Amino acid sequence: MTEQEKKPDPFAQMLQFYEEWTKTWAAPLSQMVSSKPVADSMAQQMETSLTAAAFMRRQMTELMEQTLQQMNLPSRKEVLSLAERFTSFEMRLDDMDAKLDQILDLLKAKKAK
Repeated sequence: MTEQEKKPDPFAQMLQFYEEWTKTWAAPLSQMVSSKPVADSMAQQMETSLTAAAFMRRQMTELMEQTLQQMNLPSRKEVLSLAERFTSFEMRLDDMDAKLDQILDLLKAKKAK
């Protein structure tokens, strides 16, 4: 045998330990995690987290609106309102432009006769 073959490989021992450990604990932990009490507990924790996140979002929105108001800047809601109004004006102008084109076409047709 060569000198390298005689040396023990510590990583091989660690890998063997890891494989045996995962085989030993996989079934019990999988069974525990898939039980109803654990699922109920996780659902309750998630609901609590989502409720807290929604509360924080509302608080941050209110704080941002107050900050923007103090700085004399429009809020998101105000900008969206203006965008809707501008879109409405643009649509009306397009309609008026189309009607004026129709009137001009009629006048040209009458003039040509």
